[in-house]
Amino acid sequence: MAIPSEDRLEVICRNDMDNVDKSVQAIQEAIQAVNDALPHTWVGKDADNWRTEYNGHIGQLNALFSMYLPPEKVRLIEKAQKKQQDMDRKRQAL
Repeated sequence: MAIPSEDRLEVICRNDMDNVDKSVQAIQEAIQAVNDALPHTWVGKDADNWRTEYNGHIGQLNALFSMYLPPEKVRLIEKAQKKQQDMDRKRQAL
């Protein structure tokens, strides 16, 4: 008996990755809202120091989203495909 496509590991993994993408988009929208509000907040040395630190953290977060997340998604999907193929082979051998 075949596994329904929605229960296959690759499909489950892709759905999870779609949810990750939606979460990343929500985070990026929140960051943009903060960036839009910053010019209308406090000014001075403390504000400048805070903004410098904030920019550093946001830079790290954007690097994670753009450089590390895409290849990790591909790796996880490929891993799910391989595991599903292994499971299918074992099931067919029974």
